[in-house]
Amino acid sequence: MQIIVFDLETTLTFQKNKIPEIIEIGAAKVVPGKDGVEVDTFQRYTFPAIERRISERTCDFIGLDKDNLPDFIPFPKAFADFLEWIGHDEDYYLCTWGKDDKRLMIEHCARFGLPFSWLKNYNDIQPPISMQLAQRKQMGLKDAIDEAGIVQEGRLHSALVDSIHTAHLLVKYNKIIPLVKNTPEENYAMSSSLYMTCRSCKKSKYYTAFGRKSKKCISCLQHRKKMEQAAAEAAALIEQK
Repeated sequence: MQIIVFDLETTLTFQKNKIPEIIEIGAAKVVPGKDGVEVDTFQRYTFPAIERRISERTCDFIGLDKDNLPDFIPFPKAFADFLEWIGHDEDYYLCTWGKDDKRLMIEHCARFGLPFSWLKNYNDIQPPISMQLAQRKQMGLKDAIDEAGIVQEGRLHSALVDSIHTAHLLVKYNKIIPLVKNTPEENYAMSSSLYMTCRSCKKSKYYTAFGRKSKKCISCLQHRKKMEQAAAEAAALIEQK
């Protein structure tokens, strides 16, 4: 049985209703071995699909040197690499520190039309460990590793480093974390509206069939634009006669 702990870093955004964009996927694979626990790691940087740039504030927050940036690849490519790294083992758990990263990954998969079949057996390990350490359901990752006596490895707010720290917490407190099995449908249904009903044609369509912040599907918007253009051309011909 293997456990995949993943973490995400995103662009900083301060605008209401603006979704942060994933710029780093980091993960640690925890596999019980003969000599204890083996840990394999994964890291990819992705460039923002909408903004197409990474601000200086974002670079500072996640510890990137703007004059010596790592290689960035499109999110679908990084996601495909992530799935290949997870492997084809049907018997695995997915874990994060808090549910925000799961919601953000779901949003990006929906945006790019990527599969959800991998998102199974998901567990948020923040609540049980936070209760054990601080008698509350939420505490920061840094506070948790400090309280647990885990030595900080690298710079926080790196998806790779944070996933490794979360994996250390998982291993240390595994006896109080009841990992549960669940389906992809249970996970994305609880976190994101992947299907929307178009206000124009009244059909239920996948998230990516709609423009950003639009309640009408792209097909209906394009059809309306063509109809308006045809009406304008007809009016122009009548006027010429």
